[in-house]
Amino acid sequence: MASRIAYLVVLAVWIAALWWGLDYAEQHKATPVAIPTAQVDWPVFFAANILPSLPVADEFDTPLRPPDGEGAFVSLPFMEAGHLGEDWTTAKGDAALGEDRWPPFAEVMYAQLDSIDVKPGDFVKRGQKIGTVGNANGMYSIASGAAGAHLHWEVRQTVGMGLGPGFQAGASGWLGPSEFITAHRGGRAKQPLKATVLDKTQRPGWGTDY
Repeated sequence: MASRIAYLVVLAVWIAALWWGLDYAEQHKATPVAIPTAQVDWPVFFAANILPSLPVADEFDTPLRPPDGEGAFVSLPFMEAGHLGEDWTTAKGDAALGEDRWPPFAEVMYAQLDSIDVKPGDFVKRGQKIGTVGNANGMYSIASGAAGAHLHWEVRQTVGMGLGPGFQAGASGWLGPSEFITAHRGGRAKQPLKATVLDKTQRPGWGTDY
């Protein structure tokens, strides 16, 4: 009987202490401090808090004419005249694109599309069509005297930077798209890409940012 009473006394003391602790915490709760969004480094926040929870792919195909780019043409290589991506094209018209997810801390930007066939939050698989090649709403159309439709795509080490400049003197923060995809092809890593890199004399008539 005495042991049962002692047990109840201990339980009552524990409940009282817990109640007091919760009441004290409620009365001394710190006032939330709002941080202006302008002071948040969103790329760092994204990389630290959101990116780790996303599904990560580790093997990739080329964005045009997958899996190895055979029949596609690189009309403006990475860092020629400060070009921060690569311009890929096929003969004429639209072509299917590849996947848009890459390993951690790398982001791919596809530009100048005619259509976008996925929406934010969609799960994208390798080989799935996500859009069609375009001419930036006529900016690069042959009818307007420009070079023609093509895919401008970049591989970046900074996540969430938006459209970006397209050209700049240094490549810090950007990766060569063809070199990157070649290094991340799983068991096909030793197989070269088959896209044809056009030299300057071969480029007239093929789509490019110039």
